Amino acid sequence: MTVKYRRKISSDVFTPTRQSEKEQLLARKDPRRVCEILGKMMTDERRATIDNVVANRTQMLHVAIEGVHDPHNTAAIIRSADAFGIQNIHIIEGATRFKSSAAVTQGAHKWVDVHVYADTSSFLEKMRDQQMRVFVAAMDGAVAVANVDITTPLVLVFGNEAEGISAQMRAGADGAFRIPMFGFVESFNVSVAAGITIAMLRQHGGGDLSEPERDILVARYYLRSVRAGYDIVNRLQ
Repeated sequence: MTVKYRRKISSDVFTPTRQSEKEQLLARKDPRRVCEILGKMMTDERRATIDNVVANRTQMLHVAIEGVHDPHNTAAIIRSADAFGIQNIHIIEGATRFKSSAAVTQGAHKWVDVHVYADTSSFLEKMRDQQMRVFVAAMDGAVAVANVDITTPLVLVFGNEAEGISAQMRAGADGAFRIPMFGFVESFNVSVAAGITIAMLRQHGGGDLSEPERDILVARYYLRSVRAGYDIVNRLQ
């Protein structure tokens, strides 16, 4: 929702472009008015689903993907993040332009905030500005995933399919975690690793948004759920 998606190459692969800020500005201006107008155009079931999703959204735990090449892997991570209540996903492009698979996300990309960075330096700088701790996934990580502390803001970073986390990201991180393995294989596919990690750390669910944050996110979801929602609210305000 920080970006929108323009389909390219095929009906499956999409790449991000900047989303019009109109919806977000409208939701922030008067979220309860947005919900008052659009709520009448939605079913009770849909409103209840949105309330449940928002109640379980977290701002404490973010996910980042550094230089992942396969659009299906990025899409699978986005889908897992949404399923477990993570609102913010960070994409560090590097030499690989970000693209993802609409077929794999199954629409999950419409409900999360995807932030795209040109390189690792700009990502790390932004995380420091936001006072986010940075933990990278690594086979030799000092902390087992089950013991990762998520009581303070944290972003989990997963590297690409071939090289994993870059040396620059590793050097700039606050720590590294590992997923214990007991078989012959030495590593997981990146989307599998991300899914396991997110599931373990979010197994108890529950959200941590403030009341104003919840109100705004509900309004944003209402605007996305009703066809021409922005135009309708703008006309009736």
